[in-house]
Amino acid sequence: MTLVHRTRRLVLACGLLLVALAAISPALAADVGVSIVGKSFQPAQIVVAQGTTVTWTVTQSIGEPHTVTSKKTDTLAQGAAFDSSTTDPGLSKLKDNGATFQFTFKDAGTFDYMCTVHPEMTGTVVVLAPGQSPPAAAPGSGDAAGGTIDRKVIAAGILALTLVVLFGAAILWRRMNPA
Repeated sequence: MTLVHRTRRLVLACGLLLVALAAISPALAADVGVSIVGKSFQPAQIVVAQGTTVTWTVTQSIGEPHTVTSKKTDTLAQGAAFDSSTTDPGLSKLKDNGATFQFTFKDAGTFDYMCTVHPEMTGTVVVLAPGQSPPAAAPGSGDAAGGTIDRKVIAAGILALTLVVLFGAAILWRRMNPA
């Protein structure tokens, strides 16, 4: 095999890797989401970086409206940090499947929230400042390796896509260049 053939293979492999990275980059850069399932927020606690946009989406409607409203703190009134009902006063847009509410967390801290229609629905968003490490996970909140299930699924998808692209490229290369 000549240097030209080796160079072509290297360039092809690098090109395919770039295409694979471009295909998966939207999944890696996606903002965080919380599902409203029945009368619960899932997951109930999330940890995000400062500046992250969180999207709450109704994934299992019960035919009743919901709100995403920050709880009262020592310095802020209920709903002062964020409140989905302020986007449509008197009506909650979080009623039907697919309905969403988004909020960008610009300040670091811990934000407890609730549904004002169903007070038993509660959740927490922990916003980390740049360089701040996440709090220790509560038992049962993640997995034994310290990551979350979502990250493992994304990593497995990236690995599977990479393998498919590389093996597909190898098969294509062999068909185009029979020995």
